[in-house]
Amino acid sequence: MQYYHKIWLVMIFGWVTNYMIRSGLSPVLIPVMDEFGISHAEAGILASAVFYSYTMMQLPAGHLGDRIGKKAIVVLATLGWAVSSLLTGFARSIEWLVTFRFMTGIAEGSYFSNDRPIIAAYTPKEKMGIGQGLSFTGLGIGMAVGVLFAGIIAQTLGWRWVFYLFAIPSVAAAIVLAVVVREPPKVAHVAGEEPVSYRAVFKNRDIWLYSLGGVAAVYVLWVLGTWAPAMFQEVGVKELAVASTFSSLLGIAAVPGLLVAGSFSDWMARRGKGRKAQIAAQMLLAGICVALIGWAVQEKASPVLLAALVFVAGFFFWGIWAPTYALLAEMVPPRVLGTGYGLTNTIHFIGSLVAPVATGFIKDATSSFAGGAYLGAFVTIVGAIVFLAIGPAFRLGPERCIGVTPETAPKPA
Repeated sequence: MQYYHKIWLVMIFGWVTNYMIRSGLSPVLIPVMDEFGISHAEAGILASAVFYSYTMMQLPAGHLGDRIGKKAIVVLATLGWAVSSLLTGFARSIEWLVTFRFMTGIAEGSYFSNDRPIIAAYTPKEKMGIGQGLSFTGLGIGMAVGVLFAGIIAQTLGWRWVFYLFAIPSVAAAIVLAVVVREPPKVAHVAGEEPVSYRAVFKNRDIWLYSLGGVAAVYVLWVLGTWAPAMFQEVGVKELAVASTFSSLLGIAAVPGLLVAGSFSDWMARRGKGRKAQIAAQMLLAGICVALIGWAVQEKASPVLLAALVFVAGFFFWGIWAPTYALLAEMVPPRVLGTGYGLTNTIHFIGSLVAPVATGFIKDATSSFAGGAYLGAFVTIVGAIVFLAIGPAFRLGPERCIGVTPETAPKPA
């Protein structure tokens, strides 16, 4: 086992605990709504609370990691969401519940923009797609475990115990990260090379297209990630534990989705092709699945059929992120990569701020989640077109690094 394999594994563990706590609210939204007397739209606001602070922390955390080091931030972030999970269980009013979920987002938002650069620093370039994909499977595993066990725990012990118990593996993850991760070495400046400034990241057209395209993928992921258990209840699944079991397929799909997409992306890159066409194709396929999910909910189709559609949609949606994060590692120079991940993920997660609330509002207005799914399918089409506009626009050629022009780009041998 190489050191980069160990890095992949410990980052997977960190993400598992992150997403257990983040997704643990989804199966218990109905009991929380009953306890505090709130509507679906208000529950959507509660579900979004973690994303407001999560989004807010992306850029400052990435910039801070570039300046003072990434290891300390990922360790402290992991401890932070363990503490906030415990506090969530103690909340006795909806105001405190929103506050503690907001605190959870602050901690979780500090992880991503330091974790991805650590992966990029230690992963061989020829394995960047599979490295970014495999190390990201922890999100899907965490979502699957979190949704599955949250439903079981809530049904047997009450929803508060979900957050008490989920804090335990987070503490263990912080310890493992502290022991295994080494701070990535600073990137040395090469004599005669023009340094790339932070300003160049903010001003780059392709970075903004990349950022806006990712909004669509995050939007639809959190339509399903927030409301899938309630969708299964809408089609006739009565027990919360059963609805959570079906919903956990969304997270389980991440493992094959990311591995297949990452491997294929590296295979294409070795043949001189870019990564954006694959991203766009997967978004379109995922959008078709989400439209079919809307139809299944509307027609009160079999829960088994709905579960199959959720799994396939998850396969394509999760798979988007392997080529997406590998692409950013190729577009942004290492010295400012933390800032690059922070900036782009800040914009991506605008989708998570809107999706739970908009879908809850549509549910309140129409008495069905079908309309929310149809809206999500439309959003993915727009996102796919935006990704394809990254230069060279609507072509299969490799995308360019910031600071590299067609004249200065290395010519193929």
